[in-house]
Amino acid sequence: MASWEFPTDGPIDLEVRLPAGNITIIAEPTPTATVTLLPQRPGSKRDEEAADRARVDFRNGRLFVIAPERPWLRGSAALELTVLVPSESACTVVTASADIRCTGRLGGLKARTASGDLDVDVINGPVVVSTASGAVRLRDAAGPLRVHSASGEVAAERAGDEATVQTASGHVRIENACASVRARTASGDVRIGAISTGRGEIATVSGDIGVMVV
Repeated sequence: MASWEFPTDGPIDLEVRLPAGNITIIAEPTPTATVTLLPQRPGSKRDEEAADRARVDFRNGRLFVIAPERPWLRGSAALELTVLVPSESACTVVTASADIRCTGRLGGLKARTASGDLDVDVINGPVVVSTASGAVRLRDAAGPLRVHSASGEVAAERAGDEATVQTASGHVRIENACASVRARTASGDVRIGAISTGRGEIATVSGDIGVMVV
């Protein structure tokens, strides 16, 4: 297991690029940023080489965790990454198939994934997510929300600002929308539990629509 620790003066910008495995980002009051990286499959030469080749760097309030991009002929290496950052830090994550779990309070999130799932607690700033088939689950997105998905399900318990969601066949569910919602899907269902203010622009070709306005 490899680990790094860097002193911080407050929220930072985190950038993660990891092809496969699991990514856990923890945002909480802390004076340091900590990175822990290990092979997902103990004894796997491929995973161990990927962990050794990963680059971790912190400079000018920006933390970079960059894993090698599939240097092997068959399959890809899988890593277990855990990053502890100060609350309100902003994160950018790029992955092919790694699942992403964010706990605590982040200041913003940009994520791009092919098939990895995204599970997030609280984000106080803007959220921009692009995925092919990964599921997107958000508990509290206080800032503007933009999600583009091909077939992954998109679910948010609370959208505190304008929300724009576009999918081809994935279902869309927002329990509590505090501002305007724009949701478009070809064959997925759209369920909006409540819109307290703003407009609801919902469109689907073959899916069902359910909206409640309060």
